[in-house]
Amino acid sequence: MNQRIIYFIFSLVVLFTVFLYLDEKVENQTEVSFLKENWKVIRFIPPKTTWCGEKDPAFSESLVQMEIFDRGWQKPPVFSVTNIDINSQEKLTYEGNFNIKNTFSDMSVLRTKFIEVTTDPINESNCLKDDAPTFILSKDFLDISQDLPGKKMMIGKKLGSDSSRVIARIDAQIISPYTYLVDKFRANPITLRERQFFAYSGGFLSYIHLSGQGLDVRVENTAKKNQYDTYVNHWSRLTGERIVLPPDVGNQFENQIRSLRADLYPDEANGPGIKLSAETKNSIPEMTLEISHSQRYSWKLFIFAKIDWNGQSYRPILREIQPHFKESISYLKEETFQNFLQSALNVKNASRFERPNQKIQ
Repeated sequence: MNQRIIYFIFSLVVLFTVFLYLDEKVENQTEVSFLKENWKVIRFIPPKTTWCGEKDPAFSESLVQMEIFDRGWQKPPVFSVTNIDINSQEKLTYEGNFNIKNTFSDMSVLRTKFIEVTTDPINESNCLKDDAPTFILSKDFLDISQDLPGKKMMIGKKLGSDSSRVIARIDAQIISPYTYLVDKFRANPITLRERQFFAYSGGFLSYIHLSGQGLDVRVENTAKKNQYDTYVNHWSRLTGERIVLPPDVGNQFENQIRSLRADLYPDEANGPGIKLSAETKNSIPEMTLEISHSQRYSWKLFIFAKIDWNGQSYRPILREIQPHFKESISYLKEETFQNFLQSALNVKNASRFERPNQKIQ
């Protein structure tokens, strides 16, 4: 009897050791790439109310469609993000921020710690049925209102042995991507939008043209790199008397341009709503701002008449990222706009800048 007990205890120890070894092996398993594709469109479909997965924090109630636009060789792409307003059913499109950029990067090389064949019982137990939150990965540019062909990835429960990962299903296989891929959609789509009107890295602004309300200011910049490999601006005014601008005047104009941003969206909780933005879009803008970048891409802002909302004054803005897409209306604080306008007037009224030991033509 004692010998049987000893054998039983020994067997338990062996099984426990094997279990620990296998568990450690899974935990330390090297990631592998499940997909390697250059997707052009990614659509997120929120879960249905019947989904049995984790619902807190709540997902966006709206479809979200993300698109990537190639700007050419060695130029950073630009991203758009579109959603349907729940109340008005209107489509809203804006430039996508770093969240969208990272989503495309992660989905283009989708990494996992395991790849397994799934079954109906596995799908059931891991909340991977048709009511699950779903990504559609596609190479076809279609409107958000149309059915999008592509590869579907359904999101289920978190991985029991690693809370930083979720169990996902693509076709008849299950994988374990990171949870942050889906967690960024547990919020209002506003968090996916780029608020800065002129967001760029590398290069420099090469041309600025502000017109309207009796004002016409055009400026060009022929920046050169210094010994530290940093661009130094050289501003010239092209309207009125053509002159080289004092560096502080040109740089202040640029700084004010880079401060322009969407301070408010029509669908924010404290926003003015879709109806007012639709009325604004059909009106005539008071001013137009055109910007070109040294890497040969450009923006255009249509600036509309001032509105007052909740005790604050705003300028409705419609922005084009040329030639890729036109945004929906957003709102710039009037105070920021006036600071920008003053810097433009400083450019208009500036005197010629004489560079040391250099004759100005």
